[in-house]
Amino acid sequence: MKKSLLQNRDRNLSFYDSWESLSQEQRNDVQINNLRKIVDHAKTHTSFYKDRLENVDFSATFPLKSVPILTATDLRAHSFPDNRNLLATSSNTFNVFQSGGSTGGAKTTLFSCEELDALDHYNARGFFALGLKETDRVANLFAVGGLYMTFVHINRMLQQYGCMNFPFSNHTAHDFVNTVATQFRINTFTGISSVVMATLRGLWELGNRNLEIEKVFFGGEHLYDADKEEIRQRFGTKVIAAPGYGTVDSWYIGYQCLHCPTGVFHAHDDACYLEIIDEESGEHCQSGETGTLLATPTVRYLTPIIRYRVGDRAQWIKEACVCGRTTPLFRLLGRSDDVLRIGFDSVDYAYVQEVALEIDGATGTIQMEKMRVQGKDQLIVRVETFSAECEWKKISTQFAAAIVASRPSLREFVESGSVWPVIVECLKPNSLARNVRTGKLKRIIDAIKEP
Repeated sequence: MKKSLLQNRDRNLSFYDSWESLSQEQRNDVQINNLRKIVDHAKTHTSFYKDRLENVDFSATFPLKSVPILTATDLRAHSFPDNRNLLATSSNTFNVFQSGGSTGGAKTTLFSCEELDALDHYNARGFFALGLKETDRVANLFAVGGLYMTFVHINRMLQQYGCMNFPFSNHTAHDFVNTVATQFRINTFTGISSVVMATLRGLWELGNRNLEIEKVFFGGEHLYDADKEEIRQRFGTKVIAAPGYGTVDSWYIGYQCLHCPTGVFHAHDDACYLEIIDEESGEHCQSGETGTLLATPTVRYLTPIIRYRVGDRAQWIKEACVCGRTTPLFRLLGRSDDVLRIGFDSVDYAYVQEVALEIDGATGTIQMEKMRVQGKDQLIVRVETFSAECEWKKISTQFAAAIVASRPSLREFVESGSVWPVIVECLKPNSLARNVRTGKLKRIIDAIKEP
């Protein structure tokens, strides 16, 4: 019988594998070797990179500094099926996935069978770091179908990990999940954050007060503190964290351990070379400086991805993690587009989430929209709540006042009449629009830019 992913690991290690405890010198040697291989491969086997990688300097501190940033637009323009500029083979033997599609059309991503198999290791590393056990019973709520990728490889990893696996997907009705979860005493849920929250709320509304959920492993979006507190209070959950962070366009980039606070990750730097840069100057950021995250997966040989602009802002963290892993830490600060410019103030989605923690009745399921009314900006915040409708006006008033109170510039604009007062709208649970394909919440709407 084939051994599970847990049985195959070295039991003498405290972590999932030896990479997590190597010295920085050992890590650097491997990383440069991996980088050299993927650069040479891309130059040799793809038309897109033939001239693009001419000035790579492996003796420099930042070998890829001279390489142009790869954008989502580049991927759409040079990817299969429109052309084969990024494809490093003449074969058609590969797996086809798609993501996005809300603007500019969907991005097509290709994975060889070997590359898909390799994901098992990095998935397992992240789940192991957060305490997934062979005795756990796991509900998989990731998105399935429509060429969506995550459910496919998460389900495969759970099958091989050694635990009990329930492949529900994001489309399963809450009452069915409730029935099965009760029958089998499911103790662990994993999936896209919005889907997990909607499902757990559905179980609660169905009257399930006896389900003990020990662990919630989320992905695809941040799960903010207001939502985490709701889960803890209702289900007694001890571990709520992200076993993997990455994109279908790149690779798994990071993973959390039990000591990582919200938004902080260990880097999978044996499989993905990471840079954080100031896009205006092109300079690399030092620890604590905020910049744009660039990813170069060194395991993607079918379609090499070099210096891909992931779309997230991030910071390197200088301090080592108390867990003892030597994999470097970085902090995610949200999507580059998770900010709305209201007047001359940039209102960040994460900031509004922090304010929500102070408001009784507000959940972390929130949407922000920028409107332009009679020539002036207006911020509209929509928040789902379990409170009775008679409480909604009070919640809205307190929430709007708190948003403005902590932002002197926004308050000045509102008081001067340069922008309209902030509006907070309360809604019943599961009222905000989700992506019909993945279940993700549409968190930011810029009505001025919307087609």
